[in-house]
Amino acid sequence: MKGSIFWVMFATASLLGCSKSEEAAVSPPILEVPQQAQQAPMDSQFEPVPAQTTEPVAAEGVTPPTQPLVVAPAVPAKSTQPIAAKPVQTAPVSPATIAAEAKPVAPKPDLAHGQQIYRQSCAVCHDKGIAGAPKPGDTPAWSARLAQGMDVLYSTALLGKGAMPAKGGNPSLADSDVKAAVDFMAAQSR
Repeated sequence: MKGSIFWVMFATASLLGCSKSEEAAVSPPILEVPQQAQQAPMDSQFEPVPAQTTEPVAAEGVTPPTQPLVVAPAVPAKSTQPIAAKPVQTAPVSPATIAAEAKPVAPKPDLAHGQQIYRQSCAVCHDKGIAGAPKPGDTPAWSARLAQGMDVLYSTALLGKGAMPAKGGNPSLADSDVKAAVDFMAAQSR
């Protein structure tokens, strides 16, 4: 590392010395290492670089440069030896774990939006229990329905059942809106 710094400074000094006239005033170069380079952790394979020196750097028979020499911090040369990869050890994974991780997570229901859709399209029948429509908050009426799972409730609301028409009689509703209304009624009944 010290040797490569010497050769960089030697080459720079030689080039600068050749292009300037010998009559110019000669001032010794000052090497400065940026603050961040001084504080950087050093790898064990590299030699430390001195933080600052005020001694002139010149080789025999070489005229020092006429301008101060500013040297960038040395960058370690890349090694030609390949870096051996370390094997990564992982714990065995069961098929059940893979299946559990592969299932998409259902988004959290937007109950405020569901309430709005319920009020627009579902409340006419469900608030009064018309034709056996379960009222929101009637836990005994909803417990058997909730036991079947939310997918069954969504399907029933989307396709209709008995006296209830598909999408509560409002075919312009998006499927996500109907599901939001079902989420609202189910949340009121748990």
